[in-house]
Amino acid sequence: MATNVSNRVEKINLDHLLIENLELGSHSSIQCGGNAQWAAYPANFEELRFLITYARNNDLPLSILGGATNTLISDNGVEGLVILTNHLASRHVMGEMFCVRSGCPLEHAISQAIEDGLEGLEMLGGIPGSVGGAIYGNSGANGVQIGDLLYYVDYMTLDGKLHRMQIHHDEFSYRQSPFTGRDDLIIYEAGFRLKPTTQTSEIRKRKDTIKKHRKQKGLYDYPSLGSIFKNPAGKKAAALIDACALKGHTIGGASISPTHANIIINKEGKATSADVRALIEYIKTTVQKELHITLEEEIQYLGHW
Repeated sequence: MATNVSNRVEKINLDHLLIENLELGSHSSIQCGGNAQWAAYPANFEELRFLITYARNNDLPLSILGGATNTLISDNGVEGLVILTNHLASRHVMGEMFCVRSGCPLEHAISQAIEDGLEGLEMLGGIPGSVGGAIYGNSGANGVQIGDLLYYVDYMTLDGKLHRMQIHHDEFSYRQSPFTGRDDLIIYEAGFRLKPTTQTSEIRKRKDTIKKHRKQKGLYDYPSLGSIFKNPAGKKAAALIDACALKGHTIGGASISPTHANIIINKEGKATSADVRALIEYIKTTVQKELHITLEEEIQYLGHW
């Protein structure tokens, strides 16, 4: 398998990489959650592989955290080693192929692709989180899913080996990818097949307009995790929650957004993750009782619950 990473062996300073008892709430887009027992920010393939091997050899549970825009972190913290992908953010271009590491914020990757004279990703403008997280959950907007644009994904398994998946688009569906629910791998890099363009100013304007539209819907007013629930077939989760008159309902410091019923906000900055989860369960119970529809979370849960 040909990949774009080096397999050279380097001496890695473990003390430089590992951080003990790292506070994770400030890393979350909803601004709540406990601490990681151990955490690290690998900057390259060698550091990532070293950390995976270290966790395996020391029987440490391993968790991956990207932009933390779709993950509710337990107030009780996360046992073992949490790898934060923020520093895995470089990109390069090969013709029409835009290649970017998984920790790059999706919004930044879109801007970089436009800067490189490539269009296609701009319809996803304004979606928060990292490239890896977006691939994991097949994020989408405006009739486009990120899986539609993928050509390959490089991922590392827990034995430290790098693999390349050539993408078959029928393996992606609404908020589902071949990686969804898997905890035996880490997305490392993605290759997007885009279209060359000389109209970069127009493409950038299109992206900014899409992002502005999301902002006007109140999606960035307060700390949140974005949409909490998937849309049931043929229905909108927000409309179902709204039909149950739940907008504004509050548990502890967590509230259902008054502008978008499928978003839970930390308006005063005092919400705990327990508050958020309790509100999620209340919404599910209420919608099931009143409308006989079962809502399924789009977000992930991390840590001790």
